[in-house]
Amino acid sequence: MNYKYIMPILILLMTIAGCENVSSKYPVGLKPHTVDSEQWNGEWSTDCSGEEAVGIEVLDKDKGIIRVVDTKAGPGDATKVCECYLLEAGDWIFANVLLQNEVEFYPVRIKNVEGRRIIVWFPDAGKFKRLVVDQKMLPGELHGQSISLGFLKPEQLELIMSGKEGVLFKWDEPTVLIRRGPAPVPRD
Repeated sequence: MNYKYIMPILILLMTIAGCENVSSKYPVGLKPHTVDSEQWNGEWSTDCSGEEAVGIEVLDKDKGIIRVVDTKAGPGDATKVCECYLLEAGDWIFANVLLQNEVEFYPVRIKNVEGRRIIVWFPDAGKFKRLVVDQKMLPGELHGQSISLGFLKPEQLELIMSGKEGVLFKWDEPTVLIRRGPAPVPRD
């Protein structure tokens, strides 16, 4: 299954369920990313058909907390709802996904482009494994094939963002969410 064409929440659920992934006991980033509700609230899809759509709702704009809901989920389907804690580090934004009934965050790198597109880059578990287990440059532990990061200090976040140890996110395989309906007017 090619995950570039499946909505991000289902990708995350599939990744968590059986493949290697990267999680963290603590949200990744240095400070909350202030969210413009107008640019985030609404329905988003990986294509314009809306077949696989998610709804995003800003819960706390100052703390950067959003809720992502599978709009096709049935009543009471709690596995298709998550909260994301958006944190900044440098000019990067990390969405730290917290699924219901989970105790760890699943960090991804994101970028919201003028309220029209959200680009999501998933971590490369193999590259994080090398830095956590083999080189011990990042705090964390190996659980099966998955990496659980510890608390990241500013210099460790800088290492992740710098590219000095390679690109740690699947840069060439982004998931792009496109806003359904009218987008907000860009501000100068």
